Amino acid sequence: MKKSLLVLTLCMVSVAMFSEESLPGWAHELYNKNTGFIDSILLYRQDPKGPDTRTYVIYYHQPLVHSQPEGQQFPLRALMTVHNDTDPTTAINHIYCSGYEIMSSFLNRPDSVFAANKKYCATEIAHRYKANFIQIEHRYFSYSAPRYCWTNLDPLTAEEAAADFHNLFEALKKVLKGKYVMSGVSKGGITTLLQHAFYPDDMDIYVPYSAPFFSSDRDLDLQKYWYTHGLNKEYRDMFMSIRRQAIAHSPDYFDIYENMNYNGNNSKERRDTLYGQFMAHILEFGSYEHTYSDTSEIRKMIYANDSILKAVGYNEGYTDTVYAYMVLTETFSLEKFQPWLDTLRKYSGKEQMPARVMPQHQRNHNPFGVEYNDWWEIPGDTTTCVGYNYQSKRELGYYDGRFDLIIEDKATADEWNKHWVENYGCLRDVYSPVFSSLSFSRNLYDDTMDKTRNTTKPIVLIYGYDDTWTGAAVKDEFINGTNVRKFILPAQNHLVSFSSDTDIDQCNEIRSLLDGILGEPQKLEQTTIETSAERARKIMIDGQLYIILGKRVYNAAGQQVDRIH
Repeated sequence: MKKSLLVLTLCMVSVAMFSEESLPGWAHELYNKNTGFIDSILLYRQDPKGPDTRTYVIYYHQPLVHSQPEGQQFPLRALMTVHNDTDPTTAINHIYCSGYEIMSSFLNRPDSVFAANKKYCATEIAHRYKANFIQIEHRYFSYSAPRYCWTNLDPLTAEEAAADFHNLFEALKKVLKGKYVMSGVSKGGITTLLQHAFYPDDMDIYVPYSAPFFSSDRDLDLQKYWYTHGLNKEYRDMFMSIRRQAIAHSPDYFDIYENMNYNGNNSKERRDTLYGQFMAHILEFGSYEHTYSDTSEIRKMIYANDSILKAVGYNEGYTDTVYAYMVLTETFSLEKFQPWLDTLRKYSGKEQMPARVMPQHQRNHNPFGVEYNDWWEIPGDTTTCVGYNYQSKRELGYYDGRFDLIIEDKATADEWNKHWVENYGCLRDVYSPVFSSLSFSRNLYDDTMDKTRNTTKPIVLIYGYDDTWTGAAVKDEFINGTNVRKFILPAQNHLVSFSSDTDIDQCNEIRSLLDGILGEPQKLEQTTIETSAERARKIMIDGQLYIILGKRVYNAAGQQVDRIH
């Protein structure tokens, strides 16, 4: 403990991210009333794009195992953004959890969160009520983890994580007396449901967005939904065609893929793993666009990527398009494609290709002065997503892929299904030997669904119809219709937002449910900031989908129209 305090103090002196301004009275009170806070309520330097808010970073000590409070501790990180003209002690408290680490964009510019798009699912509740926006980090992600965390993964459970959050909420409530609402998107939506299951009285209302919940580690619901909902038949057929071509050419492509990604390890185990990854990319091609993009954006992506490939000498159609897509990035970008395409053209796959330099994981600010690898050293992989995969294999469940939905020949499909399960699976559990001894238990699913259905606290589940992950939404049998409500908004995807008003009746009902618990919404001044990309807005008029991008309007087929009929 003393060592942690020492390095924290040294780091506070040297890091320019934090301000030397004195903390306000409520922050001092928060610190004085809670022994769990080490000298860790720090004020970020103010961002000029967020002039009306201030952000504080908090590190709250947690027991690694809550049944052993005197045992090993670790620091749980949170960010708290408050309004300058609001009393934080009486304001509504919007708790947001991604289920992973705190988003890097919020870490880099936390004060600008209230100047961002007010229809963004992560922040729309905070905007609506001018709430304290409190982002919490999940244990075992980024620096909210014990040192050398991969030497002991047993404490990485939903119950221990919920106890972390409960401890923090109890500490905050000693000073922040307003109402509490918790939300999260995707895994954050799962985390929100889990918090309710373990500590229903922590919040006044729970609002999970896009929350999948799997009843096994080989769940087929997501894949079935992707093939039958959302994208229109034109795009579904296009993606299926691309996948079939990629499978047909996979022996030729895989040698290049192997050399580009993991040059130097030629073991059979590694090769089988890579081949499973390669086929998984083929299997999931299109799902990402289906989940996040508008139809007009998808059309532009495919056309733009085709143009990039042809510009550097590729004329083989979508076979090469899907290959370049798989091995490079999930974003269609000439700047990202060009260097790799230039290199790729020189090799047929039979020659040795230079090893790919994998980008380092983005380092978030570390207040304790300990090297990143002290936390995340693990054989074969250092991504924090492994933490989610571990949870999935153990108790959260995950989706399965079925090649028989792509390959018409049953014998071939059965062969690929077997390969998927044995060499890749849906959990990337070959990345580390720590996964090999795990088996899935459905107990958490059954307990969470039972507590969801029988809750006395309001739960508002929000999904987008165009979202692949809606296939794994909480099932209707667990929606009691009184305290638990489920909304599936048309023309919305994984970043579903009730502020979108794509279905005005459903969105008004969501707002009414929130207002009934949290009170009247607060009016916020409209602030604009520069954004990296223009976001599209979807609306439904007389049953027809339209996409508005700036001053341009598109129909559901991605064709630009002069007016909305």
